[in-house]
Amino acid sequence: MNPEQYLKINDLWDLERLKQHAQHNSVYVIESARIPDVVMLHYMDACQYDNLWTTFSRMCRGLILDMKNRKVLAYPFEKFFNLGQMPETKYEVLETLPGFETSEKLDGSMIIAFIDPNTNLLTFTTKGSFDSEHGAYVNDDLPLSTEQKIALYAYALKGTLMFELIAKPFQIVVDYRKKGYAEGLYLIGYRHEISDKLATFTELAKIAQEVNLPTFKTYSFDSLSKLLDTAKDLPVLEEGFVLRFPGDLMVKVKGSAYLAAHRFISHLSDRNILQAVADGTASTLSELAPEEYRQDVVDKIAHFQKRVADLEDMCYTLYSEAPKDGSRKDFALWVNEKAPSHLKGFLFQLLDHKVVDRKHMFRVLEEVDCIDGKTRI
Repeated sequence: MNPEQYLKINDLWDLERLKQHAQHNSVYVIESARIPDVVMLHYMDACQYDNLWTTFSRMCRGLILDMKNRKVLAYPFEKFFNLGQMPETKYEVLETLPGFETSEKLDGSMIIAFIDPNTNLLTFTTKGSFDSEHGAYVNDDLPLSTEQKIALYAYALKGTLMFELIAKPFQIVVDYRKKGYAEGLYLIGYRHEISDKLATFTELAKIAQEVNLPTFKTYSFDSLSKLLDTAKDLPVLEEGFVLRFPGDLMVKVKGSAYLAAHRFISHLSDRNILQAVADGTASTLSELAPEEYRQDVVDKIAHFQKRVADLEDMCYTLYSEAPKDGSRKDFALWVNEKAPSHLKGFLFQLLDHKVVDRKHMFRVLEEVDCIDGKTRI
């Protein structure tokens, strides 16, 4: 059953009914003031963590609907799972199927193209928000030629284009610059509007050539067991594979090194690195980093160490200039006039013959430099 059939059978072209049905199936109904009468459907985390998958929620991986004209604007990949995660992706089940196609799994941000019925313009969005940074980057900053936009528009009129955005600002684990991949959009899928079938890898390569965009690499394996043997030894700069079986069944297989790096880097926010420097565990952090990211971690640690040293030097310089022979009030008046607010407390520590509190200095650095929980390695 495709989304159009599902929506018709369940009478869901009314927005309130759709929202009630979506809530019952753990699906978000996403709207944007920029795109009136258009909604995006995306499953909630509860589907993942509590295994609450339904036919509807599996369809809702960035499904885009024109509620006013009762039209499906974009029907991207349905939710697909890791090897062994669902009954249909068990090894013993897949082994009985008659062959599969294999592509690399790109470690970027999924982008969906659709034609906005309000403006009739080709529009790019992520699968979770109409207003994400990633979508804005593609719509406003990515250098697509007029010829490319015309070709993409023609395909968007007849189906759903899906891409992976590879760009350093949105890096997850793999640094594609180290692999020689250019930044930009990589075509990873196309669903024909009439048949609802996904383009084969051969068809996708032809579309990619016509729109002058790169696509993923493809591989040939004689058996599922040989693919799994290869996946075990993939380097950290290879996320893994996507397998396509007959009937558009898709399965993910991720490399062991990538999974280990993902676990490491997901805890490697700027705030966590700064905390490691403050706690004196930064050297251990750099030792544990995957080789491909070790220098990035070392550089980040050195940057934070230098910033703290600079702040400390500023404290001692200010203290050397401050009047210390008069009263505490005279000292306070001078500090209030001359010292930045985030350093005033340290100057009084020095006046009381104490050393600068380094742990407090790290907290000040976090505030001054707006260090947050994002990973920027």
